[in-house]
Amino acid sequence: MKRQTVMIVDDNPTNIELLSESLGDDYEMVFATSGAEALELIRADKPDLILLDVMMPGMDGYQLCAVLKGDAGTRDIPIIFVTAMCQEEDEIRGLELGAIDYVTKPISPHIVRARVKNHLELKRYRDLLESLSSAADRAKKEFLRAISHELRTPLTPILGMTDLVLTSEEDDDKRKYLSLVQKAALKLLGIIEDLIETSRLEGEGASAESLPFTLRPFLDAVLGELETVAAGKGLTLRLTLAAGLPEAIESDQGLLRRLLTMVVGNALKFTREGEVALELEHRATDAEPRLLFSVLDTGIGIADQDLERVFLDFTQSDGSVTRPFPGLGLGLGIARRITELMGGRIWAEPRPGGGSIFRIELPLKVPAGLGVAS
Repeated sequence: MKRQTVMIVDDNPTNIELLSESLGDDYEMVFATSGAEALELIRADKPDLILLDVMMPGMDGYQLCAVLKGDAGTRDIPIIFVTAMCQEEDEIRGLELGAIDYVTKPISPHIVRARVKNHLELKRYRDLLESLSSAADRAKKEFLRAISHELRTPLTPILGMTDLVLTSEEDDDKRKYLSLVQKAALKLLGIIEDLIETSRLEGEGASAESLPFTLRPFLDAVLGELETVAAGKGLTLRLTLAAGLPEAIESDQGLLRRLLTMVVGNALKFTREGEVALELEHRATDAEPRLLFSVLDTGIGIADQDLERVFLDFTQSDGSVTRPFPGLGLGLGIARRITELMGGRIWAEPRPGGGSIFRIELPLKVPAGLGVAS
């Protein structure tokens, strides 16, 4: 097994020698006598752990720690501060910057050796868990992709033959039974399509287009496709557009349709009475203008602890086996992936008075030469 690498950063050669002798020959050692030198070495070849002196000329230990923790490529390197400062506020400052431990001077070789050993063991286990998690995630995606396509292959002729028989069968009882078969098969096909969509959005090469289209007719069409579901449950389906919205936008129309259908459909599913509303407004920010879609319902609501969890795969707010709203819990996970692919974000809030609000914020791009809605 490759030996782990420990970097010692200290402007005092005597301290470097003492720390190095404390660790013996158990690790590969790298040395730096300044924060700038250490940063250059770390970016060239990341160590497994850093023993970092606090007081150094130029870039001190606190500054180096802040730089490393602010970089995604180095933020996971464990840092142990080595310092003669033993005031509580000094220790708190280092820990708040992201250090995992402190060793105080005068240096005790036994303490240095024990703490380095313990933290490197923890890092080894953490790296192993991350590796296993990544492997499991890849296996899950491959399994979903394979099983989804294998399930869809026999389902297509089942639906085709059922439809064919329904068009020719005259016996009412047989037609009723065949209709139940057809509905069940279509439901299964929807689940399979969700699995395939999840795998596709996680795969390499997934991207969003940016083409112009008029906004109001598009939104009317999206809700029009869901009107039958709303009417069947006796629900009001409402669309509200704020003043000042553009007449047209540039976006991926297919992805946006899928996204809104997912979120509004989810609201309809969990609402027994009242309304589901889609509201749209323009939100100006310092970075870029944004569109804010809000889907409001009068449904069962979401517990505070589940507001983020509902966007995970195979998750519903009510996770019990006997829950009254069956499903795999993939819809909002797909919605999250689409939103991120389009450069936006999605979140949930409780609705005052009961129900839920799902908000989707997306970049707003307006085609050149087109006006603004009144």
